Amino acid sequence: MRTEVAQLVSLGPLPEESALPIEVARREKIIRSIRKPLTLEEAVALSHLLGPDNCFGLAWTVVHLIESAPKWSIEHVPNGDSPWLSILRTRLQNSKGAST
Repeated sequence: MRTEVAQLVSLGPLPEESALPIEVARREKIIRSIRKPLTLEEAVALSHLLGPDNCFGLAWTVVHLIESAPKWSIEHVPNGDSPWLSILRTRLQNSKGAST
């Protein structure tokens, strides 16, 4: 796993939009340093960081990073009820339907 991905994972889930600006800025800097494509291991690790809200757009950026991993599939989306996990599942189902 690349250093920048490991750093982001070590910070834990993305903070809610009510978090201190410094917490959001720290994650934003790391997220913006991550280059596509991710490995499958990195994508799975980042999927566990998705929280309950948009985190000022950072959640969408993380989703796009996750989706860049080759062989990313529905089986890799963690269990949970985060709206972002639901978005990942829906996007994977839609892409599978489009390819058949």
